[in-house]
Amino acid sequence: MGFRYFFAVFLAILSVLSASIASAQDRENNRFYIDLQKYPLYVKTGFNPSDAVSPDLQDGSWHVKEQWYGAVIRRLGLPGLPKRIFLSPWGKPEQVWTFAIPFTIGASLSDNETPIIPCLYLATIGINWKIYLNGTLLKKEMHLVNGHITEQHYERDVIVPINNNLLQKGKNVLVFCIVGDPTDYTTGFTYKSPYYLADYDFITRKHNEIAKIIIISILAVLGIYHFLLFAIFRENRYSLACGFFTIEMSLYYLWRTHWIHQIIPNSAAVLKLEYFTVYFIILALMVYTDSLCNGHYSNKRYSIVTKIYGIFCSIMAVSQLFFSRTYGSEAAAVWQIVSIFALMWIYIYNIIFPFIRELKKGKKFIDTLINTHPGNLLFAVTIVILTGAFDLIDSLALHYSLTLTNYGMVVFALSITFMLFRMSVLKNRELKEKSALLENAANPASAREKVFVSYGLTEREKEIARLMVEGLDNKDIGERLFISSATIAFHVTNIFRKFGIIDGKNKGRAMFLVKLIN
Repeated sequence: MGFRYFFAVFLAILSVLSASIASAQDRENNRFYIDLQKYPLYVKTGFNPSDAVSPDLQDGSWHVKEQWYGAVIRRLGLPGLPKRIFLSPWGKPEQVWTFAIPFTIGASLSDNETPIIPCLYLATIGINWKIYLNGTLLKKEMHLVNGHITEQHYERDVIVPINNNLLQKGKNVLVFCIVGDPTDYTTGFTYKSPYYLADYDFITRKHNEIAKIIIISILAVLGIYHFLLFAIFRENRYSLACGFFTIEMSLYYLWRTHWIHQIIPNSAAVLKLEYFTVYFIILALMVYTDSLCNGHYSNKRYSIVTKIYGIFCSIMAVSQLFFSRTYGSEAAAVWQIVSIFALMWIYIYNIIFPFIRELKKGKKFIDTLINTHPGNLLFAVTIVILTGAFDLIDSLALHYSLTLTNYGMVVFALSITFMLFRMSVLKNRELKEKSALLENAANPASAREKVFVSYGLTEREKEIARLMVEGLDNKDIGERLFISSATIAFHVTNIFRKFGIIDGKNKGRAMFLVKLIN
C-alpha cells in the first residue's frame, strides 16, 4: 500500500461527493420538482373516505406540523396514544391515522414542451398504507384481516407513478391512510427526507440502486475471499472475522434495498433479518482488530471487552427474533448506544495503542501508517469516521442525502483486504524460505546439486566440485578420477570463475565452500 493508493482513495471520495452535490443542484434545476416538506403536514386519528377527496383541514380534528422532517406517530405528540414500557416484548394494537399534505402547482404539466411523467417519491412509509391524490387511489399496501395486520409493509425508496390528469393547476392534496402499532417507530414516515414529486426520469436517475448493487457485490466477493484465505491459513483467525464482517455488511445493504421486498414481501421478516445482521457487524470488526493488532502482544485469544460485547450482541440478536418489532427497534437503540463505546474501544485500544507501540520501535509516522497493520487500520477507520460524520451533518442540516458512509465502508473493506493479501504473500514467501532451509538441512547433497546447476557447472566440474567439498586437493582428485593434476587445476579455475571467485591460491577453496553453504 503506497501513497498512490491513499491518493486514489481520496480522489474516489471527492468524486462521489462532487457527483452527489451535482445531483442536488440538478434537483434545483429540474423542470418539475415539488418538495412536499415545504408544505405543512396534517395528521389525525382515524380515516374517513371523504378525507381522501377534500379533507376539511380546519375542523379542529387535525394536528398540524408546519415544519416536518419525518413523521413517526410515536413522535408527533398526538393525544390519546398508548404508553409503552421500554423494552416490553409485546407491541400495541394497530390503529388508523390520516396524513394530509396540501400543495400547489403553479402551471399545468401539459404546458411543458417535453412530456413529463410525474411520480411521488417517499423515502419511507409504513406499516400498512394507502395513498390518494385528489381522491384517487394511487397505491395500496393494506393487508388486514378482522382489523389485524397480516403482512407488514414498511418500505424504503417508494416510487409511485401519477397520471398527468390527476395533478391540477393550483391546489392539490395528498392523503395517506396509515395503519400500524402507534408505538412502533416505523408507523409513518421514518426517514427525515426526502419526500417529493418529480419527473420519473429524474427520480430513477437519482435513486437507482446500481451503486448499491455494486457495493453489495464487492463486499460479498471480499467476504468469500477472506473465508478462502482462512481455509488456507487456519491459524489466521482474523481472516475469518474479516470475512464475517464484509459478508454481514453485504447482507445489511441487501436487506435495505427496495427490490428485496419483491422476494420477501413481509417487511417485518426483512427488518428482523436486518437487525440480526447488524448486531454482529461491529462485533466482527472488534474480533478482527483484537486478534490482528493485539494478538502479538497478549497470550489471550480475545480481550474481556470483546467477550462481554459478544454476549450482549448475541442476546439482543436472538431475542428480537421472537418478540415484536417495536421491541426490536428499542433493542436496536440500546445496541447503538453500547456500540458507540465499542467503536471507541476498537479505535483506541485495538488501533491507536498498537499504532503507538509500532512508533516506539523507532519507525517514522508515515512508514508506520503505510507498512503496519495498525497504521492501515487507522487510515481506513478514519475514512469511515469522516464519511459517517459527514452523513450525520448532512441528515441534520444539509439534506443532500449523500450517504458517503456506504462508500467509506467499501474503502475500508478494500483496504483491509489489500492488507491481508499482502500479509498472505509475505507469509507464503516466508514459508517457501523456511521450506528451502529445511530441505537443505535434511538433504545437503541435494541442495549442493541445485547450487551446481544454478552456477552452470558441467558434469566433469560437478564431479570435481563434489570431491572438493570432501576436502580433497588437486592431486587426490586427479588420482580418484584418473586425470592429471594440471587438468584438475584447469577445471578448478573454471569452477572458481563461475562462482565469481578470484583464486588467491590459499583462499579460493574457502570462499567456494562459503558460497556453497550460503
